[in-house]
Amino acid sequence: MPEMVFGESSLSLLHISSGIKLHFNALDALRGWKQESLPPVEVPAAAKWKFRSKPSEQVILDYDYTFTTPYCGSEMIEPNYEKKGLHWQDTDERIDLAALSSREPILFYDEVVLYEDELADNGVSLLTVKVRVMPSCWFLLLRYWLRVDGVLMRLRDTRVYCAFGSNGNAEPVVLRESCWREATIQSLSAIYQRRK
Repeated sequence: MPEMVFGESSLSLLHISSGIKLHFNALDALRGWKQESLPPVEVPAAAKWKFRSKPSEQVILDYDYTFTTPYCGSEMIEPNYEKKGLHWQDTDERIDLAALSSREPILFYDEVVLYEDELADNGVSLLTVKVRVMPSCWFLLLRYWLRVDGVLMRLRDTRVYCAFGSNGNAEPVVLRESCWREATIQSLSAIYQRRK
């Protein structure tokens, strides 16, 4: 488990007329980590540790100690509601970046840390969820960020967006986009050197 799990912290968005709830929490995210089971990332110091250790004393990591998760949030329907269901569909529609960068007042903002680990002083693994509500829409960012010192950086973002319609009876359309990026520190350094 990560060093700091904020198990009581979560963020929930509830559509009152349907009872559909989007929920973001550490426990479900860690279930995703366990199911994905990426191979372990070796830190540079590990080669020195292996060299000094006898083969019978070597610790073999068979799990992803970075706590990388494919988690994009949890969906549920509140009790006592008609079971309409929530389903995600592929679409060509994209999140309206112009609306997000407009000068509208932010009516509500919060950031919730779900878990964090300093990887035994070899980097950082962090899962956070941020939400922002404006007069025309709401926007949520679930971000997993990893830095393993001297080895790699990994970013997994899930963005969720809903524009408020002018017709209050229309079903809301919620857009969800996910992107996963990863690069070695060596490749990032090479890009930086070329730009100098």
